Amino acid sequence: MTDRYPPLITSILLLLVLASCGQPPPGAGTVIYPAAAVITMAQPENGPARTEAVAVQAGKIIALGTLASLQSELPAAALDERFSSDYIMPGFIEPHLHPYLVGLLLQMEFITPHDWTLGDDFYAGVKTASGYRQRLNDYQASLAAEQWLWSWGYHPLFHGEMSRDYLDSLSATRPIAIFHRSFHEVYLNSAAITALQIDPELDAHPAVDLRRGHFYETGLLAISGSLMTPLMQPHTYHAALDRGRELIRQRGITTVGDGAFGSINLPLEHRLLANSSWNKDGVPFHSYLLLDGTHLLQKHGYEQIDAVLEQAQSTLSGRFFQVQQRQIKLFADGAAYSQLMQMSEGYLDGHSGEWLMAPAELERAMRHFWQRDYQLHIHVNGDAGMQLVLDILTALQAEQPRADHRTTIHHLAYVRPEQMQQLAGLGGMVQANPYYVWALADSYADHGLGPQRAAQMVPAASVVEAGMPLAFHSDFTMAPADPLLLAWAAASRLTASGALVAPQQRISIHQALEAITIDAAYQLRLEHEIGSITPGKRANFTVLARDPYTASVDGNGAQLKDIAVVATLLDGVITTAAGHQSGPGAEHD
Repeated sequence: MTDRYPPLITSILLLLVLASCGQPPPGAGTVIYPAAAVITMAQPENGPARTEAVAVQAGKIIALGTLASLQSELPAAALDERFSSDYIMPGFIEPHLHPYLVGLLLQMEFITPHDWTLGDDFYAGVKTASGYRQRLNDYQASLAAEQWLWSWGYHPLFHGEMSRDYLDSLSATRPIAIFHRSFHEVYLNSAAITALQIDPELDAHPAVDLRRGHFYETGLLAISGSLMTPLMQPHTYHAALDRGRELIRQRGITTVGDGAFGSINLPLEHRLLANSSWNKDGVPFHSYLLLDGTHLLQKHGYEQIDAVLEQAQSTLSGRFFQVQQRQIKLFADGAAYSQLMQMSEGYLDGHSGEWLMAPAELERAMRHFWQRDYQLHIHVNGDAGMQLVLDILTALQAEQPRADHRTTIHHLAYVRPEQMQQLAGLGGMVQANPYYVWALADSYADHGLGPQRAAQMVPAASVVEAGMPLAFHSDFTMAPADPLLLAWAAASRLTASGALVAPQQRISIHQALEAITIDAAYQLRLEHEIGSITPGKRANFTVLARDPYTASVDGNGAQLKDIAVVATLLDGVITTAAGHQSGPGAEHD
């Protein structure tokens, strides 16, 4: 007796009958992905550290196990074997990357101390004053007469002095803006100062030197609105965001946290982001926006700030980005790349650090938001800045104890180990940039800090030993937006010269990977949605070509930072990512 229908049609009819009865077969609509290993990053009580396969349905993780067990449990599931020889990890999290900086900086010419690779574009590092000036001259020659010259990456320890007079000698008619490597300083020529209609009375500002065309920290903030306007035109700004979107995808990032949204102009930043490719179908990551409390307080004052924040939190989220609720960003001391962090023992040459918020103002702001149950995120770089925040936090806990406040310190260029113990005791945590060690420890040993303090920059082991969640960020372009590079930097503590500094501050590869997955999710209050491969969470994955736990961090052999990203999945949707290979010590994106 022959079948009335071919086998395929029989199967389809069977599925239709089952569906009509309200009983879909187990695994219908599910995809099983086997891998060389599924590395879950889950806590032991929440599941295995490794398994063989993961099942995804409707953008969520529904099961883990061996391939055989999942196929038995979910017989109707589809099998996708494209990653069977790869390593599936939770989607990487970049918790501090500013969309506005991507939109601005990727319009500029990169002339920096170290190499940068941005997709197909390579910018060779320049470490001498003569080399820097030659590059600047060459770039100017390539521009049309009416174009501004925008450049980022200048650093005086490598490139010598910068001044308005020098920039005027390049051009008396073309506006020129040279941004420091920190992005916390800018030098302008006379044509730019005229074009921006900068008031001569601004020279009285303590962080402005109009004669030298130098605006830094709060002085830069004073002109940022007018200065950035030429770069925030939709066509060029969106093209830069398109470029940044691709760089982020290539690095395996599925979640982006903006460390200070509204730093320049909140309505404009929102409009530009909402109309960009970061908020359209196919974007391979979701963004979470942390409102810049310092800037918004300066603009609106304490009388209006609560209403402004409530409105922003309730109305400004988009399709693929969300404003973080009851979280706020504040700023203590100055930039690490500028050596303007506040240091308890000062600097070797006698210069002083800067406060981005005066101590009394920072205390008032922290108290205001603490009393309203906000999670505080605070930019801190030096140990004196850290001590100020610790003292304020101690007072706040005494006045109004809070258990799960998750106060997060961002950057952590130089602090003392005992301060990390104190922060842990107060319920705080750390989101650090370990790339400072690679990029700055060599030069800061000779200038500013001295060998002992420079070697101790970003003491990751002290954070972990104190029992605090530790996350890593790039603060692009303070580091390349590359989570594996950041993990490698913390696990290796190798500098640009290849020197090993403060080996006792190295952390394990596992701890470094936690810092770009589950611990980063925790700091964003997203640990119930992302950060580990656990049933019920979103199917956000980063697929690697090699096992990160077998990679090297000592400069010999295949390095953790050089593992190729094969693909990412966002809510179960696959995006193929071109693998990347970064040369030793190269800044890249």
